[in-house]
Amino acid sequence: MKKLLFILSITMSLSLAAQVETVTIDWSFGSNPSASGNANTDRTIEIGDTVEWNWYASGSHNVVSSGGTETFNSGATTSTPGVNFSYTFTNLGSTDFVCQPHSGNMFGTITVVPEGTLGVQQFETPTKFSIFPNPGNNEMNINIPTLSDELQLEVFDLLGKRVYSEYLNGLNTKLNISKWKSGMYLVRLTSDNQDIKLTKRFVKL
Repeated sequence: MKKLLFILSITMSLSLAAQVETVTIDWSFGSNPSASGNANTDRTIEIGDTVEWNWYASGSHNVVSSGGTETFNSGATTSTPGVNFSYTFTNLGSTDFVCQPHSGNMFGTITVVPEGTLGVQQFETPTKFSIFPNPGNNEMNINIPTLSDELQLEVFDLLGKRVYSEYLNGLNTKLNISKWKSGMYLVRLTSDNQDIKLTKRFVKL
């Protein structure tokens, strides 16, 4: 009975939170819809996802919504590389945003669609990955849509201890988790240059 209640509670928490993703935008001069990589600012996300703007180069910048379904403001301009501003989108539709001092050069649009709308096959670079079954007991299957960069797979328990690590060499990876302790784990994919940083929750029964 206790195990059943544990499974039900974990399943409910996963249904509420497991699909939430964080999308990173590198924010500096030239960050706009015509840029490549993480500096591209024309993004489509699912409702409940978070966008993180990362100040990564020189210049004094902020990020402010300029129209649409959401309103946000990072505050005063700052010129410190490594500063981040995050906003979670909770309304469907599109929101435009700019850097106020450089609105002609730094601007973009976030389009929010219903959860489950985006299929992994729509992305040319890994922006999401799937884990199944989740919860699982004996094995964990990890699928990514493309492998355009060498990705490191790491699994951490909730105490922050790394319990598994490997570099992926294929789109599908299967792990034997039969000897892992029951509980929740964080599964993380990162690229060597840190352009890709993805995390999902996984529950071992």
